[in-house]
Amino acid sequence: MIELINRYNNILNDDIGFVENWDFSRANLNEENRILAITQVASICYQNPKALGSESLYNRLASESMGLPSSSFEFVPVLLDYENPQHKEILTLEYSNCKKYGEQLDDKYLLTNYRALVYDYENSSNLFSFDIRTIFNTKEECEIIKNYFKVFLYKVDLPTRSQMVRHRVSWQELSRRYVSGKRVPFEFYISEKLKNNPKVDKLIKQSTDLYFELLEAGVKPQEARRVIPQMGYTQIWAAYMPKQLDNYFKLRLDETAQWEIRQTALAMQELLR
Repeated sequence: MIELINRYNNILNDDIGFVENWDFSRANLNEENRILAITQVASICYQNPKALGSESLYNRLASESMGLPSSSFEFVPVLLDYENPQHKEILTLEYSNCKKYGEQLDDKYLLTNYRALVYDYENSSNLFSFDIRTIFNTKEECEIIKNYFKVFLYKVDLPTRSQMVRHRVSWQELSRRYVSGKRVPFEFYISEKLKNNPKVDKLIKQSTDLYFELLEAGVKPQEARRVIPQMGYTQIWAAYMPKQLDNYFKLRLDETAQWEIRQTALAMQELLR
């Protein structure tokens, strides 16, 4: 199962922004869970709840995912055991994406992701005595994963998102290329320093009016979105390995960090408690 654990609302003091903490630890327990996890993440891109659990979407994403990174597939954590004979075949590769995109937990385990696993197989299938895409984790291994692999869903403004994605973690974002403002209305974050400026509200109205005029004129959403101000909200998934999460907290909890991104880190910290 892929489950929402908890949610922190109103992170930017406007009753819009939020951070959610999700449990993806069982994503590699079986094929059904893999499909559910990957389509759960991908559905944010297309804003289509019907896509959740869709095998056809999963297969389409798989066929498009020949290179790294393929963000939806990175949200399936895989625990490799140095004492497992099959896992050893992967772990002893001279060059392994599983190691490159994973993190050593101790002398026994490497925590990596399904996309890295598949990429190793796509490039070196002749080196394996089995199809490594058939590697699943046991319930006991999933419990270990749960302690280390952390997934969050954010709703933040675009400048905050731009700072967040500088961190080298797994990301997947709402796509305004595919999701028009007609289907999912735009929302805007107005910071404290901008709230009393009447020109800000005017800009929002002018830009959104122009956006819909462009759509009516036949311009595709992927082009029309260029007129939307940076204060627009977006939604974005992130999956963290332990060191990545520690680094995020180290940098974004610092008092010198911009207020908005610091609020994401404070909310994450609170949710993990």
